[in-house]
Amino acid sequence: MTSEVERAANRALGFTSKIVDEIGSRPSGSEESRRVAEILRERAATFADKVWTEDFTVHPKAFLGWIRILVAIYLLAVLMLWLQIYWAAAVLTTVGLVIMIGQFFLYRELIDWLYPGHTGRNVMAMVEPENEPRGQLIVSGHHDSAFVFNFLVHQPTLYPVRVTGGIVSIVGLLVVSWVLAVWRVITSENPGWGVVAAGMFSILFLLVGQLWWFASSESSPGAGDNLASSAVAWETLKLAAKSKANGTGLRHLRIIAASWDAEEAGLRGARNWINNRTGDLLELPTWNLNLECLYDSNELFLLTSDVNGSVFLSSSLAKRCQRLLAAQGLDVPAKPIALLTGGTDAGEIARGGGEATTLIGMPWGNNDRSTVYHTPSDLPSAVDPLAVAQAIQLALDLARDLDEELA
Repeated sequence: MTSEVERAANRALGFTSKIVDEIGSRPSGSEESRRVAEILRERAATFADKVWTEDFTVHPKAFLGWIRILVAIYLLAVLMLWLQIYWAAAVLTTVGLVIMIGQFFLYRELIDWLYPGHTGRNVMAMVEPENEPRGQLIVSGHHDSAFVFNFLVHQPTLYPVRVTGGIVSIVGLLVVSWVLAVWRVITSENPGWGVVAAGMFSILFLLVGQLWWFASSESSPGAGDNLASSAVAWETLKLAAKSKANGTGLRHLRIIAASWDAEEAGLRGARNWINNRTGDLLELPTWNLNLECLYDSNELFLLTSDVNGSVFLSSSLAKRCQRLLAAQGLDVPAKPIALLTGGTDAGEIARGGGEATTLIGMPWGNNDRSTVYHTPSDLPSAVDPLAVAQAIQLALDLARDLDEELA
């Protein structure tokens, strides 16, 4: 790793600290998030060949809104069990599970229209190659910050039990409601165990009901998740521009630094960018190195799937990154995303036809995550300077590697 990369890492961390100190948290689609997009645009204008922003409408509270909807549906369905209106309980829980699967498991916009809209702002900057472009690499992060997860602040060791227990209770109610409804149709009788089921699921409301307070209305400072990654993308582009000015730039690979808004609202910023492309930027072969949560250089890994496992990422790109990281002396695994752990912006780029992977710098599972993740402690001091430098080095090495292939 060169001293130039180390200086770039220091600049990235300095920028992250400055934004957190002066602006603070940046909820998706907020004025603060848009301000950071403008700061990034102005910063890139000093060295990029092209820099621009794109606005879109986002409904930030919709992404986690399904949780309270599901709690209300569960309570109403249990009431239907006590009233022995089993078909109503079955239909209600089915609707609830469809919302949960669509809105969270697949990150679709089933209930967004129920919540107020806000203006999100993506920002992109580009450095063209010295010759005609034959492909492009997008290095990306996101500048919005997450709602604080109360379950990760209070009794974090119980997080998997509280979340999984609530969801399993809801699925159990779905199954039992349908069994009771079908039994009633076939026999024209109310089974005696229906009352027992109603009592059991009333007790299990202790697990389901506490999901109402899963997330806070406050946002985290969002230093590691994920402003530092956007800063890495900007420093990578700056170094690429410097190489071009010195006559040692990329020959056929266009490099784009992207910072998305509304990642924490269900990847809406990256999705909007993909949906707005009419062939102008996606005609070329496109690779995406997305960066997330650079908290610990000892916990780096690459994703081969995304969005709760519903989207396949590029195994070939992940392997290429593994090879380049090995040249840094790093043994970095590549693996699918864990179920119930959400998704990253790479999932939207992959859905749009690009080859994408995400480099993550922390354990990524419900049983083991960084203690600052989605909490008020996500401050610049939590970000690992070495992980930041390694991410910059990887992005530069990947750009050179792809450029050689295109040439």
